[in-house]
Parts: sequence; structure tokens; C-alpha cells
Amino acid sequence: MGFSTYFLILLWVFSELSTTRDAHATFVFHQTTRDVTNFGAVGDGKTDDSRAFLLAWEAACKKETNIGKVTVPSGKTFLVSPIEFEGPCTSTSITFEILGNIVAPPKAAWTTKSADDWLSFHRVDGLTVAGNGQGMIDGRGESWWKHALRFSHCNELQVRGLKHRNSQKNHVSINECNGATISNLDVRAPAKSPNTDGIDISASTNLHIHDCLMATGDDCIAINGGTSNVHISNIACGPGHGISIGSLGKDGRHDEVEGISITNSIFTRTDNGVRIKTWQGGSGFAKNITFSQITFVAANNPVIIDQYYCPHKKCTNKTSAVEVSDVRYSALHGTSINNNATINFSCSKTVPCTNIVMDDVDIESADPGHRSTTAHCINAHGTARVVHPPVDCLRS
Repeated sequence: MGFSTYFLILLWVFSELSTTRDAHATFVFHQTTRDVTNFGAVGDGKTDDSRAFLLAWEAACKKETNIGKVTVPSGKTFLVSPIEFEGPCTSTSITFEILGNIVAPPKAAWTTKSADDWLSFHRVDGLTVAGNGQGMIDGRGESWWKHALRFSHCNELQVRGLKHRNSQKNHVSINECNGATISNLDVRAPAKSPNTDGIDISASTNLHIHDCLMATGDDCIAINGGTSNVHISNIACGPGHGISIGSLGKDGRHDEVEGISITNSIFTRTDNGVRIKTWQGGSGFAKNITFSQITFVAANNPVIIDQYYCPHKKCTNKTSAVEVSDVRYSALHGTSINNNATINFSCSKTVPCTNIVMDDVDIESADPGHRSTTAHCINAHGTARVVHPPVDCLRS
């Protein structure tokens, strides 16, 4: 090969490398990461970094990029006031990466008490909120917002790898979202903290929640009206009030919940285990619900359907009720500290619970020297196979 030919080949190679590099540069541009510190965030835990967070969000969400990304870097603590990250975004997907800590202002820092949410994402499709297991969202306990991290109208949402601490009320709220995957969350609040649900779901569909640890003062997961097709697995719950469907039908409301499965989870010293709760006077239904492969460790009320739910001292008796049907309990084992009504089906006297199926259920007393556990029934109908304690209202 002559020198001129060799030279031409070299020119072609360098041309290709340049083209590849330019293409790569364009690709990287479309994935530009917006670090909040580049927009003025200080991260000293004292300076309010809310404006910097919003500026970073606007740059990632509203600019002409294929994939947007905001990063909260590690090694810093960012003080953020109540804030809403608004969509829709021009990017096809957007990631909010939390590697450092985000903390709320103390209650004493506020002169207004009107805000209901702290960190809120609204109408953002293709959103991923992710951490590496180290970054933390800390609501600083007794403050005045209702929700620490709220997602509303966010389709194809992903939330994973985050630590949540001490929200005043719900740690994570999912409202009117379609297609969400929530995984690897570590959620903790004191056992006596009021209304500190781990995840609160309403009016949403096609959700997968798995591999989470939740130790709170209220429900680990609460599933409210308008929700369907939710699959929950590998949850370590306790302390707390267990996993609840409801409450449904409050103030005469019509609520519908269906297609719920909770599997392969453990409840340790929870006030309740798997629970369906409805108010008297409501309407609608809760149906096609499965609880399977559940372990209870010294739970107070492991299995409960309560259609007389009333957290107040007195509630008016009403005849209408949310209908509960097609509920299956399979492979539930463990212990209870409550020897009275370990299994409790308290159904409406006018709207019975129907097609309740129990198969392979064994719940013993947590006190080996104590008498056996018992079951309680009001107007519940279905079948039971290999169940202890015996549930007399269900056919063998």
C-alpha cells in the first residue's frame, strides 16, 4: 500500500472518530444532568435552597432534551420549603436523583399554615425519583404539611432507593397515577407518631410496590377509593397499623377498590395485619383481593374486615355499606398477642361479606402458655380449609 493510500485511510479514520465523537456529544447533551448546586443550592442545612431546586427542575423539565435529570449531590444537606415540581415536561422521561439529604424547615420557621404538601410532583409522566440507599428525605417530624412526598397525575412513575424519615403525615402519597413502580424504600417514624402512613394510594391503577421496609405510626400501606390492579410484595412492616384497604365510604361516599394482591410479606408487632375497613353509610365495593404468603410476628389483629370502622368515640348506625367480596387468604402463618378475635370478620348486617376464602391459615398465640386464639364473625360467608383458629361462619 502506497503512502498516499495510507494517508487517505488515516483521514477517513479520523473523520469517523470525529463524527462518532460529535454524535456522542449530542447524545450527552440530550442527557444533561442539572446539579442543584450549579443553580445556587448551598447544602448547609440552614440556607433555603428551594429556588435553586426549582431552577434546576425547570432546566431539566422544560428545555428541549430527550432525557432530563436533576441531581441532589451526596455529602450535603439541603433545606427545602414546600415546593411543587410541575409538568408536563418536554423531555420524554425525567429523573430526580437524590444522593444527598433533603430536610424540611422546622415548624417554627413558618408564619403560614396553609400548605398541604412538602415535595410535590404534578403531571410529570415518565418520572423516576431514585436514590442510592444513602440519600434521605427528612420531614423533621411534627410539622404542618399533610404529605412529605406527593405524586399526582404522574403516569409511568418510578420511585426507588430512598430513605424517608419522620413525616408528619403520609411519607409518600400516590394520587391519580397510572403505571407506577415503587421499590427499595426505607420508611421510618416513631411508633406513636399520628397518621404517618408509609405509602398512601388513591385513585390510581397498575401499581407495583416491592422490597420495602416500613416502620411507622400508622398504615405501612393504605389503599383508598378509585384504586385497582395493585401488586404488593416483599414488605417488612412494623411497627405500624399493617396494610389497609380503606377506609372506604366515609361520609356516604361511593368508593371502588379491586384487583389488589399482597404477598410474601412480614408483619412484626403491628397493631393490625391485613385489614379491610369501611365506614357505615357508604356504597361501592372492595373485591378481588388476595392476601398470600404472609407471616405475622406478635401482631395484634392479624386478619380483619371491619365494616363498622369508626375512629371516633361515637358513630351513627347506618344500613348502607361498601360491599366486600371475593377476598382470598392463603398461606398465612404466625403469632398474635390478641387471643380474642385473632381473625375478625365484622361485616355489615345488611350488606354481607361474600366469597371469603381461607386456605392454609394458622395463627397461634404469641404466649405459648396462653389459651388458643379465636375467631369472630358477623355476616361473613365463604369457605375455609385448614384454618386455625376455626372460623365457624365459613363452610369447611
